[in-house]
Amino acid sequence: MPVSLLTQSLTTLQELIHLFALQEEGRTLRQRLRLSDELKSKYVLRCGPPKSGSFAITGHVASQAEDLFAPGQVATVMTKFQEFSREAVAGHQEHLLALVPDSRLRNRILSRLISLSPPAGSGHRYELFNGAGPGIAFEETLPGRIEGWLKAPAERAEVQTVTGRLDAISFNEHRVTIIYSPRQRGLDCFYDEDIELMLLENRRDLIQVTGRVITDDDGHPTKIVEVGEIRELDLSPFVITEIPGIQGKLKAAQPVTLQPQLSQNEQLLCLQHDAWGLDVFAPTRSELFDELKEQMLMLWSEYAREADDALSEPALLVKKALLAQFTEVPHA
Repeated sequence: MPVSLLTQSLTTLQELIHLFALQEEGRTLRQRLRLSDELKSKYVLRCGPPKSGSFAITGHVASQAEDLFAPGQVATVMTKFQEFSREAVAGHQEHLLALVPDSRLRNRILSRLISLSPPAGSGHRYELFNGAGPGIAFEETLPGRIEGWLKAPAERAEVQTVTGRLDAISFNEHRVTIIYSPRQRGLDCFYDEDIELMLLENRRDLIQVTGRVITDDDGHPTKIVEVGEIRELDLSPFVITEIPGIQGKLKAAQPVTLQPQLSQNEQLLCLQHDAWGLDVFAPTRSELFDELKEQMLMLWSEYAREADDALSEPALLVKKALLAQFTEVPHA
């Protein structure tokens, strides 16, 4: 085995430990990676000599700093590193975002995992053990998969609805700017002239734009193209008189009024009614209504139709509330 591969893997392993240490200590990754001497001395990879007759090398991460909390932080860093590596090797790309939310740090870690892996066609395989459980195998195929994740995506867009505060209107260009609250980011989109009155009536208010949306690495919109619809945000109450189903309908004894609320990030409309166990959310009012009907039919099936002795105490209360409010009427 070339010595260069062995030294590269160990050097890369130390770099990865430092990257996870940045996250553990709440530090921001800048364009150029500059680590403080304090952080370097706190997370030092120490290795013993290879085992006789093999390339297996034992090692551990130790702190040279006089810090009572260092051992616990080192243990957390190594746990996160191994968890991230397992998910990357398994191809669970969606889990990596949750483990390392910062896209710049996550991409840097992924690029270093490429260096930790053997080059394609080299015929080598690395395996990392932590003394408990199965090892993590870095195969020749891993770099190619990671490179696919890191490639700058073509401007792919998917249809979705974005809620934002109307910030500016350009009448000459038929362009509006909304402020997307989770990132405090301005998004431009173009409108048809026939909605100008609605825009004027809702200036500085929340509006909803549906169109093809381009997102960043963290799933937040960066651009709205091919706008399909711009509408005011409708938070007026839902009034339920009946809910149609496949076998029949649920008819309310009296009209029920439910008040929708906006989620904290302003992107979802939410409806709750604790007595029924109802908790639904959706980006638009029409989608919320569909979710409401679907969940009500599900609650009716799971609670109202169920025998009392099969339900827990809280579930019986839900059943009682549903039966007091609705009657099931079969199709004629």
